[in-house]
Amino acid sequence: MLVEIYKFSSILNRFRNHQSEGRFKVTCKNISIYQNHIGCTLDELEKDVQDTIGTTVEKRQITSRVKNSEKLRKKMQIKNVSDVFAIKDVYGIRIIVESIDDTYFVLTKISKRFSGFLKHDYIANPKTCPHEPKLKGKMVRFLQFIAYKNSVPFEIQITTTMFHEMNESLHEEYYHRKYYL
Repeated sequence: MLVEIYKFSSILNRFRNHQSEGRFKVTCKNISIYQNHIGCTLDELEKDVQDTIGTTVEKRQITSRVKNSEKLRKKMQIKNVSDVFAIKDVYGIRIIVESIDDTYFVLTKISKRFSGFLKHDYIANPKTCPHEPKLKGKMVRFLQFIAYKNSVPFEIQITTTMFHEMNESLHEEYYHRKYYL
């Protein structure tokens, strides 16, 4: 009887794992659906952000990325969502400026152009990992704004050149830990 229960449990777990993998399957089709709903390519969205900032901030760098499909799948699984639109950073744009004052100035311009909300102000309240000995004393510092275009969310991060270097050094460590990569 105990062996039969174990076999049943094992089969049930395999079924659940298979179901869960299918539920969180991310394909190019998901990204295509996302792009169709947002109504533009990432390059067009980045240009829109550049135009919004204009020439008011002289020294700036703008980069963008589409979330890696494996990280997207794992994020959907961790958050227990099957809808790609529940993930706020499928498209991500990073704006790097020279000063803290410039970060808040750019945030004001962006928030006038796009509906959305400031999710985190890691400049005023830096994100730290005190429980991680090798990260002790290090902190992430940026503004995280969740913007919407055609009701589709995307992330805009705004930081300074100096903070960006520290953020990048911590970013990989954070994602490896969070997504088990």
